[in-house]
Amino acid sequence: MELKNENKLTEDELEQVAGGGQLDQDSRFLNVLLRGREGQCGRYGSWTVKKHRDEIVRAWASVGVEFSDTVTPYGGPHACKPSKSFHYCINGKEVSQYEAWVHAEQVVGKHLKRADWDW
Repeated sequence: MELKNENKLTEDELEQVAGGGQLDQDSRFLNVLLRGREGQCGRYGSWTVKKHRDEIVRAWASVGVEFSDTVTPYGGPHACKPSKSFHYCINGKEVSQYEAWVHAEQVVGKHLKRADWDW
């Protein structure tokens, strides 16, 4: 079966399929990346991460990334539950979660494989 270009996912769409933009992923990534540095946040799972949002925002800020999230009530007219969107900005420019991770790695001077932090 031949895959046509118009059916391929963009980088942003692929991130969403892979669970991109999740605060718990950010906490695990930043916990390992920032180990021993000021700004290191705790490592939180999906059940407890919401209580530690401000800590994760400060961890992002320590590497020059402005993080914010917004909730749209009920996810729009056809959704049954609220939807949440995550925003990462570097020097006033919105970037993807992946780009924020790469930037943070460059600031710290360390590269992590997913297996290094996602366990």
